[in-house]
Amino acid sequence: MSFTGVNINKINGGLGGAENPDRVAVMVLGCGAIADTLEVNKTYRLLQLSDAEALGITPERDDTENRLDYYHLNEVFRLSPDSVIHLIAAPASSKVSDLKNSEAFISALRSIDGINLIAVAGMIDETTIAGENPVSALQQSVTGSQLLVDVLAKDHIYIDAVLVEGKGSYLTPTINTMQDLRKMASPNVSVIIGQDRGVATKKAAYKQHASVGSALGMLLARAVHENLGSVDIEVKPSARAGEISYPLTDVRRQRFISAGLSNGKNSNELSVAEKGQLDTLGYIFVGSFVGFAGFYFSNSHTCETQDSDYAFIERNCIWNKAARIIRQTLIPRVRSKVEADPATGYIRGTTIDDWNARVRRATEVMLIAGNCAEISTYINPNQAAVSTSPFKIAVSIVADGIVHEFDIDLGFTNRI
Repeated sequence: MSFTGVNINKINGGLGGAENPDRVAVMVLGCGAIADTLEVNKTYRLLQLSDAEALGITPERDDTENRLDYYHLNEVFRLSPDSVIHLIAAPASSKVSDLKNSEAFISALRSIDGINLIAVAGMIDETTIAGENPVSALQQSVTGSQLLVDVLAKDHIYIDAVLVEGKGSYLTPTINTMQDLRKMASPNVSVIIGQDRGVATKKAAYKQHASVGSALGMLLARAVHENLGSVDIEVKPSARAGEISYPLTDVRRQRFISAGLSNGKNSNELSVAEKGQLDTLGYIFVGSFVGFAGFYFSNSHTCETQDSDYAFIERNCIWNKAARIIRQTLIPRVRSKVEADPATGYIRGTTIDDWNARVRRATEVMLIAGNCAEISTYINPNQAAVSTSPFKIAVSIVADGIVHEFDIDLGFTNRI
C-alpha cells in the first residue's frame, strides 16, 4: 500500500457509444443548414453535447438566431447522459406536417438502424386550413406526425412515439377551450406543452416554446415500460443514483426552478380541475406535488382515446418491442417447409411446437427486463399445411399497470 493513497483506473465507454436498442432516438430541429458543418436531411450521431457544438449548434447561435436548438439537445444529455442521440436538421422553412412528404427526410430516418423515437422542435408554425371542416394548426402537426409513423410502418420501422412541440401559439389562453387531442386518432404522437419558465422568460422569442428536449431526455432515461411522468425511475444515471426521485429540477444548473405551460400559464397557478382537464384532453405538461420537491412531467398521454390500449407511450413501446422481436425471430422461417399431419392435412404438432418455442424464447427477454407480466402464444392447429394464406399466430401480452394515484383511507381508532 505504501503512500499510493489513490488508484485511478482507466474506464472505457463513459462517452456513450453503446446504443440501447430499446431507445434509438432522433432529435429533429428546424434549424436549417449551418455552412460547412451541418446539412439538412442528413443524420448525425451525437455521443455528447460537444458533438453538437462541433456542428455549429451552440448557445451563441441560439442567442443570435433566437432559437433553442442547443437548449433542447443540452436537456436530452442532462437528463439521459449515457444516451446516444441522432440529429437531423430540417430546412428552416419546414413545418412538422411537411416531414411526412419529404423523401430526403424519410430517407435520413431510414438510415438510422433501429430508430423508434422521434422528437421534433423548433419548426415554424403550422397554419389552420379553412373550409367546411377546418383543420387546426395543432391538428396538422399531430396528424401529420402520425402519417409519418404510418409511412415508416410500411417498411416495418416501428416508431414508439413522436414527441411534438405544442407551442403556445397553438393553444388557447384558457384550458377549458383547448382542443381535445384524444379525438385526433394519432396513437403514436404525444404533444408536449410543459416548459421551463426560466428559459421562457429569457427572451420574447422563447415565450411559447415547449420543453421537447427535456421530454426526450426523460424518456431515454426510462425503460420501455416506465411512464414518462413517474416520480422515480428504475435505473438512474450514476451521478444521481442516491436520489429518492428523478425530477426535472436541477438547482445547480438552474433548470426547472419554476415551470409552466407554453401558453404562458404558471404551473403553480393551475387548479386541480384545470390539471385534470389537461389530462383528459391528452396534453403532457409539467407540474409538482405539494410538499414534495421538484417538477415532473404529468403523464405519457398519446393523442388517442383514453379507453384505447395505446393511450400511453409505454404501451406503444412494449407492443413495438414485441413486434420487432417476433418479426426478427420468424423471418428465418419464412418459405421454410411446413410439415403436414398425414391424417388431417393440418400443420403437424411438432411444427407448431417449434414456432411457439421460438417466439417464447425470443420474447423472454421482455419478461426478464420487466417490460410486461407475461407473454403467451397460440397457433390454431386447424390450419392447412399446404396453403398460400399467411399462417396465423396469436400473441398476447399481459401488461403491468401504472400507479397514477393512491387513494388512502386514514383515520383514528381506539385499538388496532
